[in-house]
Amino acid sequence: MKVKSLSAVPPAPLASLDAVSVEFRVSARDWRGGGARLRALDAVTFDIHNGETLALVGESGSGKTTAGRTLIRLYRPQSGRVIFDGRDVTSAAGADLRRHRRRIQMVFQDPYASLNPRMKVEDIVAEPLRSYGVGTRRERRERVHELLDLVGLPADAAGRFPHAFSGGQRQRIGVARALALGPDLLIADEPVSALDVSIQAQIVNLLKDLQDRLGLTLLFIAHDLAVVRNIAHRVAVMYLGQIVELAARDALFEQPLHPYTQSLLSAVPIPNPDLERTRERVVLAGEVPSPISPPNGCRFHTRCPFAMADCRAVEPQLRPQPDGRLVACHLVNPLANEQNGGGPR
Repeated sequence: MKVKSLSAVPPAPLASLDAVSVEFRVSARDWRGGGARLRALDAVTFDIHNGETLALVGESGSGKTTAGRTLIRLYRPQSGRVIFDGRDVTSAAGADLRRHRRRIQMVFQDPYASLNPRMKVEDIVAEPLRSYGVGTRRERRERVHELLDLVGLPADAAGRFPHAFSGGQRQRIGVARALALGPDLLIADEPVSALDVSIQAQIVNLLKDLQDRLGLTLLFIAHDLAVVRNIAHRVAVMYLGQIVELAARDALFEQPLHPYTQSLLSAVPIPNPDLERTRERVVLAGEVPSPISPPNGCRFHTRCPFAMADCRAVEPQLRPQPDGRLVACHLVNPLANEQNGGGPR
């Protein structure tokens, strides 16, 4: 009997969300009537593999940041599982939760709001080390200088306050703080959206360089697909709390299958004036529906230019395609074929 090589078994992902749903109660002051619930994530599933960059993209309010914060367990899901390094951390608490969070760190969107203006840079970067009781005061100071050098800041930056730095430099400080404990997974929550375009590429290149040097795994949350194309290995497209397409970067950019993905990519400028004038755009009508009361069927059907009767009645499931990507769309996975348990026709 021929024995299958163990090397053929794919490695387990570093982190996963497994059918995770997250809801928030909306207060009476925000929503007439009181007891409404906003479902920010609805049965979201994805894996992040060691050493890769998975990008989450979509419009504001699609659930990208909630997914990242659930992975680090700032939010506890109402259903589904959060898996990290083979362990179910959905209900982790106390010391177990601290150990989990030590291995996952975040870089936040706003480099101005995420740094305490009353703390010197040395104290900001050393704060995770103090919190976890790592090293002596001298060892922490040495670690801070090492981290500042790693992100491209001079050693004398340690004695200055955040107001003395530009937005890009502040974001480098945020990256240094996130790296202090030597995490396995770094969640970058729109880390360049608040920065000038000229600075964005520097921060993206810094993250790529750190990934190569430190063996980091990245969850990169963004709405700018031009930035995503420069850093991601795979891309998950979110709409109204659900993933509608998940594919390898090149496959997604060269041939998007979901109409929402097509519309997002059609809005990305092409640096060729001739191609920019002649290319076909997918223009969406209307606004994103409320996540408090999402539409029946496919949540995108109210804005989709290709919507059919099935789209308004039946919610599409995320199905695998021949090239390995996942798509939730009745145009790609006809309903009759889904009901028969088959793949796309």
